[in-house]
Amino acid sequence: MRLLRYTIAESPRTHVGVATPEGVASLDGVEVGGSPITTIGQAIASAMSDPAALDGASADHGWDDISFAVPVDPGARMLCAGANYHKKYPLGGNVQAPAQPVYFNKPPGTLVAHGEHLVRPAVSVQFDYEVELAVVIGRTGRHIEAADALDYVGGYSILNDGSVRDWQRHSVAAGKNFFRSGSLGPWITTADEIADPAALEVICRVNGTERQRASVSEMIFSVAEIVSYLSRVMPLEPGDVIATGSPEGTGGSFEPPRWLEPGDEIALEIPGIGVLENRVIDE
Repeated sequence: MRLLRYTIAESPRTHVGVATPEGVASLDGVEVGGSPITTIGQAIASAMSDPAALDGASADHGWDDISFAVPVDPGARMLCAGANYHKKYPLGGNVQAPAQPVYFNKPPGTLVAHGEHLVRPAVSVQFDYEVELAVVIGRTGRHIEAADALDYVGGYSILNDGSVRDWQRHSVAAGKNFFRSGSLGPWITTADEIADPAALEVICRVNGTERQRASVSEMIFSVAEIVSYLSRVMPLEPGDVIATGSPEGTGGSFEPPRWLEPGDEIALEIPGIGVLENRVIDE
């Protein structure tokens, strides 16, 4: 099942729905457990507890009638694990694996949806891409053991952790959180469709040319280990999104660097989840 947030021309608000071959089946007003679904977090939790309640509906809107929205609820947390693949860039030299996940946040406004424009900031040309598996929490949990952690995962999506490299040297938070510099989507594929996240591949293409490809099994810390670690820091809630790091092959790793430029088309793919596509514009 693929869950998404979207808008339609005749309605200013964002809706929650299920992807079908013909379009989107709205979940507006669907009740699960006595409560109507109004958020993507509720939809994910419901998909884990009662998937039959969400599946099988016919499309209310064709694909040409909707615009994708970022599949994160307002107020939901975007938690990120950095430096989670063995690679030299952007740290340089003989990089040692961290002893624990390197954790940072993304605030609202950083991400755009599938089909929207990525914005290269006015203060830098060192605009880079990073394809990542995004993990979406489906059940509330605290102090979760790694052996149990996948039981708390409700689904998976695709993240472009857009990075402004010279500002990343100021701080991770500065370089990773420029306005509309990254993207997430196009939807959340529920966890029941992904037997083993370690078997997934992350792929990035810029203007049709492959730049990144790696197996999720190459991550330093597994999905389960990252979920467990972050659950020690805070209670995890349905709808929270966890980014899991990106492999070698980003633009800054080339000689000379291949920074993103206005007009570039970027496509990030995780087979079994989907393809996230965006175009770069200048601020």
